[in-house]
Amino acid sequence: MRQSTVAALGVAMLAAVPGSPRTSRAAAPASPLEADGVRLRGSWLEEPVRRAVHGAARRLAEPSCAAVLSDFRDHAGRTLREHLRELEVDAPAYTRMVLFYDGSNDSPCRRPRTYAFTAPGSRVVRTCSTLGALVASEPDEAQAIVIHEILHTLGLEEDPPASEDITAAVVRRCRT
Repeated sequence: MRQSTVAALGVAMLAAVPGSPRTSRAAAPASPLEADGVRLRGSWLEEPVRRAVHGAARRLAEPSCAAVLSDFRDHAGRTLREHLRELEVDAPAYTRMVLFYDGSNDSPCRRPRTYAFTAPGSRVVRTCSTLGALVASEPDEAQAIVIHEILHTLGLEEDPPASEDITAAVVRRCRT
């Protein structure tokens, strides 16, 4: 099967990540200190976002939650699960590979109920300070927000589906 240029680029990027499936088939460590893409060093947001990312990865390890990857398609019509398959990585490992940066000073974070944002297909998620607060008050919802953003990094566009519908599908599939 021939991979697209985008998928090939994604695989090349994964190959450069230590511990990724392209460099090691060993099981990922389960400690909170395991490698991840949280890039908030020194920020108060670092620990809450890391907890949300690792919680989202644990949830996506459950088949019932990972099924959300088959609920949505990218712009090319592929399910997000198919996109992951092309990258040769599972959902929990991919979640830890997405890069999370501070976006608190960016305009989207000034909107009410905005916790994080990204562009479809980008492997970078910008987090808002509201996500840090949400992790403390409603960790399940914070993990659902992270999964919502992970879906966007895999190519899911919005409007349609509406942002609320994406999060509702995540909550429905990923209940504790």
